Amino acid sequence: MSRLSEYKGEINELINSLLAILQAQERSPEEVNRVKNAYEIANSAHKEQIRKSGHPYIIHPLNVAIILANLSVDIPTLCAALLHDVLEDTEVSSEELIEMLGTEVCELVKGVTKLSKFTFLSKREEQAENFRKFFLAIAQDVRVVLIKLADRMHNMQTLEYLPEYKQQETAKETMEIFAPLANRFGLNFFKWRLEDLSFKFLEPESYEQIHSMVNENRSYRENYLNGLKEALEEKIKEHQMLAEVTGRVKHFYSIHNKIKRIGSDDIFDLLAIRVIVEKERHCYEVLGIVHDLFQPLPGRFKDYVALPKSNMYQSLHTTVIGPEKRLVEIQIRTQDMHNIAEFGLAAHWKYKELGKSVSALSKYDARLSSLKQKLIEMQDEIPDADEYKKAIQIDIFTDEIFVFTPKGDLFCLPRGSTPIDFAYHVHSKVGDHCVGAKINERIGTLQNKLKNGDILEIITNKNSHPSMDWLGFVQSSSTRSKIKQWFKKNRSDEYIKYGQSIASESLTKSTYEEFLKTGVLRKLSEQMGLNSENEIFFRIGTGEISGKQLIGRLKNLGYLQKEVIEEEKESTIEEIQKPIRTKKFAKGSVAELKSFVHTFAKCCQPIPKEDIKGVISVGRGIVIHRTDCLNIQNLDNKRLIDISWDGTDESTQKFAVTLDIEFIDRIGITRDILDKIANEKINVLDVRGSRKTNKQIALLKISVEISGYECMHKLIKTISDMSDVIHVQRYSAPISKRGKK
Repeated sequence: MSRLSEYKGEINELINSLLAILQAQERSPEEVNRVKNAYEIANSAHKEQIRKSGHPYIIHPLNVAIILANLSVDIPTLCAALLHDVLEDTEVSSEELIEMLGTEVCELVKGVTKLSKFTFLSKREEQAENFRKFFLAIAQDVRVVLIKLADRMHNMQTLEYLPEYKQQETAKETMEIFAPLANRFGLNFFKWRLEDLSFKFLEPESYEQIHSMVNENRSYRENYLNGLKEALEEKIKEHQMLAEVTGRVKHFYSIHNKIKRIGSDDIFDLLAIRVIVEKERHCYEVLGIVHDLFQPLPGRFKDYVALPKSNMYQSLHTTVIGPEKRLVEIQIRTQDMHNIAEFGLAAHWKYKELGKSVSALSKYDARLSSLKQKLIEMQDEIPDADEYKKAIQIDIFTDEIFVFTPKGDLFCLPRGSTPIDFAYHVHSKVGDHCVGAKINERIGTLQNKLKNGDILEIITNKNSHPSMDWLGFVQSSSTRSKIKQWFKKNRSDEYIKYGQSIASESLTKSTYEEFLKTGVLRKLSEQMGLNSENEIFFRIGTGEISGKQLIGRLKNLGYLQKEVIEEEKESTIEEIQKPIRTKKFAKGSVAELKSFVHTFAKCCQPIPKEDIKGVISVGRGIVIHRTDCLNIQNLDNKRLIDISWDGTDESTQKFAVTLDIEFIDRIGITRDILDKIANEKINVLDVRGSRKTNKQIALLKISVEISGYECMHKLIKTISDMSDVIHVQRYSAPISKRGKK
């Protein structure tokens, strides 16, 4: 007897359940027949295929379809759910699928189909490319999200049949990618279930502990919640309002996170009451009733009705002290808000199909359109699939904050964003010319982490441009990409040269020259989706690709054998010294360092006409310091080399210098200082401000690009002559740990 006949009863039960749901939703006979047709095609295509659980494969797409049918999705989505694996796992072609069920269904199926028929260099690259393809499909049709989440949910429900390593891998991916994805589209129906299912496999002991905790005092807890509900319902009725009041215990993973956050294992601190009312104004009226009835906990009220989350979640949240001094969270929302909160994209789609007028629909459409546009832009901005995956996790999945301009305009940013992120979010030109920021009317640093409700004013200077240092602290991948784009457009030559020197050192000079001559690096650039080897060098120069990663990619493509070049190793001081001590560096000038990897020390920021020394540094080449820099005083002499400024053309080079400015604080003083710098045609790299305790004295630390010694002293005098400026001096960095050795 075949597997199919053995499970015939279960299969028939699933089919009948699916059809019963469609009948209850009053679907037309034509729609029902289309779903039946999709099932027959799927059943025939999967034939005798068996899942790891031992069940016939067709049981999986049937369960996926039932999950989505319960969300009232449209018929094309339902058909695609039944067929979501046929292109990937069977002999059915796209052309056949189009002929049988049309282009719309085929495109949805293709959207959730992995790139399994392509060849990849590694499993990681395959996963990243599949991830990129999936999100491009979402940008074209968001219904792909619903199918993929339902598919993942049923896979998680049957995860115990897979090997332990696969359980961990799948659960981790679900927690990191698919649960946040559900949240981004407002699909709490999927989010909570996916989190709990992942939690069960990732932390089984903690899961069982919370499971036991929830079950231990179930009857007592239910009585407690019922008492709260009755008291609240009675008060609401007194105000002649209709409301549905329900009580619940939070989901397991939510409880786990809250226990970790507040350090309590008292399950009564984790209870929740939900109140569903008729109209939006009733939300606030019920809030007043709740606060009259129970003492609110200060600082625990959140108004997501007036200020919805980016996924259009709306609700009032308040935490109160209930009977027996138990903390209870209460959520208040309308039925439409509840539907959007639980079913997000699915509810939105249903409302639009029905032509129902819901106030949130137009806003949801706008947010959805913005999200799709962002996904498309990120495809163009970030060609590397692995980087794209990281960018999605940062820019799309992270929690968000809301910040305001002084005029009251609202902006939504990823949590952890800085003023630089905000500036680029407003416009690329604002970011490119950003030199400082006022946060809540006080000077802040460009590295400040913004908080919910911050009022932000960006200070710009038309002569300034981005600094590579920004890449070290900005949060948004989109911001990071725009900064790199500026350097690619305006400073690409120097980063290409720097990348070439790193590549030459990493591969050895002879191998590097051979690979250039034979076109190996050009072929590598094609494999990476780049236009030329110069784009590889630029990425190496900006730090996107390390020398070790370059070697790894060449090994994967078979251009390097492991025995020829083993893992990238650090050179010894002696190995770095060897070429420097030869005739290549006979005069000992900065001009001769063009053929060596070198940088100017940030601690002392040397400029022409100042006495300098070179420090041979493992991994950094030669670092040029001022001779009076405290960080080089105790270094071994064999690491030091004599260097002069001979041959340095100050008219074509720029050097970074940081000034400490002390001044009497007043409105507009920072802008006045920046205007003075702009008048000198000097570029500002960074501005950081602070205020002295209990004094009306403020400090600015401003980094600028200058051409040389005279330029710096002229600038210092110009700023010193300002009436409110007390003192200006060259910044002196503290001694580093490395310098103390």
